[in-house]
Order: sequence, then structure tokens, then C-alpha cells
Amino acid sequence: MNNISMEQKIKLQSNKSFLLFGYGLAIFPFFLLIGPLIAELFLISAIFFSFYLIIIEKKRNYYNNKFFIFFGIFYLSTLFSTLYNFYNLEDSISGIFYFRIPLFAISIWFILDNSKFFDSKIILFYSLFFSLLVFDSLIQFYLGKNLLGYEIYGSRISSFFKDEQILGGFILRSMPIFLIYLVMSEKINEKKISFFYLTLISLLCFVIFLSGERAAFGLLILFYFTIFFISKYFRKFVTYVAILFVIISIILPNLSTTKNIKPTERMFTNSLKQIVGTGQKRYEGDKKMLFNKFYIFSHQHHGHYVLSYKIFKDHVFAGTGAKGFRYLCGNKIYILENNEGCSTHPHNTYVQILTSNGLIGFSLIIFAFFFVVKEIFSCRKKILHLNEFNKYEISKAIAITAIFINLWPLIPNGSFFNNWLSMFYFYPIGFYLYFKYQIKKK
Repeated sequence: MNNISMEQKIKLQSNKSFLLFGYGLAIFPFFLLIGPLIAELFLISAIFFSFYLIIIEKKRNYYNNKFFIFFGIFYLSTLFSTLYNFYNLEDSISGIFYFRIPLFAISIWFILDNSKFFDSKIILFYSLFFSLLVFDSLIQFYLGKNLLGYEIYGSRISSFFKDEQILGGFILRSMPIFLIYLVMSEKINEKKISFFYLTLISLLCFVIFLSGERAAFGLLILFYFTIFFISKYFRKFVTYVAILFVIISIILPNLSTTKNIKPTERMFTNSLKQIVGTGQKRYEGDKKMLFNKFYIFSHQHHGHYVLSYKIFKDHVFAGTGAKGFRYLCGNKIYILENNEGCSTHPHNTYVQILTSNGLIGFSLIIFAFFFVVKEIFSCRKKILHLNEFNKYEISKAIAITAIFINLWPLIPNGSFFNNWLSMFYFYPIGFYLYFKYQIKKK
């Protein structure tokens, strides 16, 4: 009896732990908003908790699979590049300890597999959280300050992020998870579309637009276009979101008296000017325009890519290490005129991986991108043959689309090895793995 009682206690404690980590995973974007330390602590705790149980319970399926092997090979590529080009501990530490990021994705899969809850409490949290974020962003847009007194920074709203202009990217990468919980909790489906959730998501799209983050807005369009392409059951929802977004984008900006924020001008007019170099000095040599017609995104980005290529030619196979670009870009053998192009990273994921990991790491991320594209077409084929709304298939489609926009090559990005961004990149991968293997079981 005592043995049984002890087993029951252990099981009860385990269930409580899964509940705790399940809710933690659901609100993980909130941890990222609070700060990287809270998110990092949760990430490490989730990894230790998950892999302790995986090992003692001998659940080999979580590490004996092609995804774990792929993550391992990519990490070894990063580790080798970083150690081979060891500059200092500060610049090397992100590459050495990068293994924890893909392990987090496996942990998400494991925790979701053993908690299996997508309840209304999480939906309530996201509804309140996103409503507050939208309200705060609009207050800052109309009054010049948000609820905490943070002023508009550089003619762009940033809400609770203060002087960090990452509001649009944050919403973009949090929204797919919210959509997954809405689908799994059956708040939205082919026949049931709540006007509240429709309006909230449209407002979130508007805030991304208002933030002036061109990459985030471009990826937002790509996200909904891809979802529309994959799922016949989600097309009505995407269409309604697009219509409501256009209406909101016409009405709300005209209610503001401030003339400092001009998202339409920044998104389209300024982008075109930067690409064609309007009003900028014409450069020759390293910074010459492509076909003498345009820059890649802008003269500044163009400089990053030209400089990256120069560095890559000397580090073809091994790369420069996780943060080698920032260390080498000021070197006199690579430096461009006026030290232009030198930065903490090359501002494009593929250029960064090519420079930091060399051809080996670059070939891996190219493989990952085409695998994701293949999965998109596979999801579309399965959903086309469904006779009814399948929330697991739809949620998997949302997760793979979130991964797709994170891997989209033709857009400027933050640093791939930045902790905050890396966590967001691997966050939907855990959900994708969960749905993929759940569907296989069924």
C-alpha cells in the first residue's frame, strides 16, 4: 500500500509539474516581453525537467528522430566554427551554449505531449495580454506616450519595449501561437468565427503596420498568404482579417493629430527610395549598385552583405564563428569605405549563417528551408482531402507557416544567435513537432 501511495504521490507531483510547464509554454511570449532573463530561466528549467523524465522513462522517440539529429549536426557546425575561430569568451559563449535552443523545441514537444491542454484560461490570458498591448500602442500613437510614460522613439511606436523597436516582430511571432490555441480550443473553425477574436487579430496586424517594422509587416503578409494557400478551411478567416485590417488602417491613422508617424510612407515610399538609392551618393567598387540599378534593401544593408562576402571568401568551410562578423568587420583587410557595412551581424539569416558557419552550416539551413516548403505543400495536400475541419492538421499548418516566415531568406533579420530571437525561432518548432507526431498516432 505504501508503494502504491508513493507512486500516486509521484504521479500527482508530475502532473502538477506538467501543468506548470504547460501554462509556462503557453505564455512564453509574455516572459520574452518581461525580459530575456525570465525567458532564459524558464527555458533552462523546461529543458532539465523534460530531459530528466525523457531519460529516466526511456522515451527514446524524443531524441531518436531525424529532427534531433539535424539539430545536433547544426549545433556541432556552430560549435566547431566558434571554437576554431575563438576570439574571446564573450563573442564565443552564444555559439558554445547554443545547444539549449533546439533542446527547448524538443522540451516543448515533450511537455505538450504530456499535458495536452489548450483551455480557455490560456485564451483569456492572450486576449487580455494582446488587448493591453494594442491599447498601449494606440495610446502611444495618439498621445505620444504609452501607459508607462515611454515616449515615441525615432518616429516609431514601441509600446512596452521602450527604445527597442521590436514591437512588430514580437507580435508577428506571438500571433501564430495564439491562433493555434484558438483553433485547438475550438474558438475558431470553418463555421465559427468570433467577431472579438477577428477584431483583436486585425488590430494586432494594424499595430505591426503602425510600428514601422517593414520586415515584420512583410512577413505578416507572407504568413497569412501562406495560411490562405494551405488551408481551405481558414480562407474565410484570413479574408475577414484582411478586410478588417484595411478598414482599420484607413480610419484609425486619420484620427491622430500627430504627423511624426507615417507608417505608409515608411513602409512603401521610403523602402523604394532606399532600394533605388534616391537622394543618396552613388558608389563604385565594393558598394556599387547591383546592375547599376538598385541596392539590396538599402545602401546600409548592401554594405553588410558585400562585407560578409569578403569575409566569407577567407572562411569558406569553417566560417567565422557565431559572432565572428562583429569581430572581423573592422579588420583593415575587409573594411569598406568609411567603415560602412560593419555591424554586430550581417542583418540577414542566410548571409549570417554563411559567414559564421561556412558552407556546412549554410547547406543545413538551406536544407531546412526546402524541408519546410515541402511540408507546406504536404499540409496543403492533406487538408484538401479532408472532409471536415481537423484542428490538429490546421494547427500543424499554422506552426509550419510560423517556421516558414522565420526562415524566409529574402528579408533583413536580427541576429540568428541573439537569445531573444533564437527562442522565438525555435518556439513554433516545438508545436510543429507535437502536432506532427500526434497526427501520426491518430
